[in-house]
Amino acid sequence: MIELIYFEKNNIHEAYQVIQFRAGESWRIVREGELLGSLIKKDGDWQISGQSELAPHLIQPIGGLIDAQEFNRLPGDIKYHWSAQIQDVIPSGDAEYLVITKPGIDFDTFLKLFSAYIPNLLKVEWPILFRLYNADMSADAQLTAQR
Repeated sequence: MIELIYFEKNNIHEAYQVIQFRAGESWRIVREGELLGSLIKKDGDWQISGQSELAPHLIQPIGGLIDAQEFNRLPGDIKYHWSAQIQDVIPSGDAEYLVITKPGIDFDTFLKLFSAYIPNLLKVEWPILFRLYNADMSADAQLTAQR
């Protein structure tokens, strides 16, 4: 689960919880415990998904908050940097990622390279947990890294 807080630009007393329970699902917008609606990004634009009580002027700013987060950038950066070794990177939250290597990769060597360089790719100030697996899930490791 990923949870963000959006403060309305002209009224910092209006806080909205922006919650995604699983990667790829819509984002639920909650204020004072009440679900106002859900947002989803379609064809590059943020849109209301289903019934909503969310004010239309909040759709793009809340979508912008989501777009600006590390979990939108980091998986692509990791896959780009280790394109020959990594099959997939899946965010489990804003502080946890699942990393799966390609078949035939020496897992121990990859772990050494990954652990030495990953802090250079991080932009956030908090620790990030990486759960690393080889392609057939027969080997795994956990690594916590920080910028």
